Amino acid sequence: MRPITTISTSLVLAIFLLGCNEQAQSTAVTANEPATVPEKADKLSDKSTQPTDSETGTPAPQQLNELDTARAQQPDNSAFIKPSISVKGEGVMLQGTVRYMNLEGGFWGIVADDGKQILPKNLPQEYRKDGLRLSFTAQEITGMMTIQQWGTLSNLSEISVIGQVDSQSTDPRI
Repeated sequence: MRPITTISTSLVLAIFLLGCNEQAQSTAVTANEPATVPEKADKLSDKSTQPTDSETGTPAPQQLNELDTARAQQPDNSAFIKPSISVKGEGVMLQGTVRYMNLEGGFWGIVADDGKQILPKNLPQEYRKDGLRLSFTAQEITGMMTIQQWGTLSNLSEISVIGQVDSQSTDPRI
């Protein structure tokens, strides 16, 4: 019998405190004229406690104070800001050999004639052949990361085939 009394006493006390809190909030709203909209409404508050127009039964519009109006007009800067992906500098004309790298799940890369490693972001499907020699313009991409830790991430343009060399891949499908 004792545990039931303890539980019911604590439940009654919690409900009483909630009721006191709601009454304190409603007193504060009626004391300040004009009525203001609280920033975060209590989720437990009943919709029937809102002031209504006596003739139509619809909720009466509430007035906002200057602080609430200023907050409503400001953009929400706490949201996710999309990073800018920019291309760095002018395009560099290069020639190189397309290679399939069997690292980190596999990806296509281009080994330029000067030894530079290019990780193309937009290599078309028709040029994805191991050993294919290409002439292309590459622009380095900054502000973007990949899972491949190889080469310089670049955007390719003006791609043309200039030849073919032996494939270094052991996979006949590539």
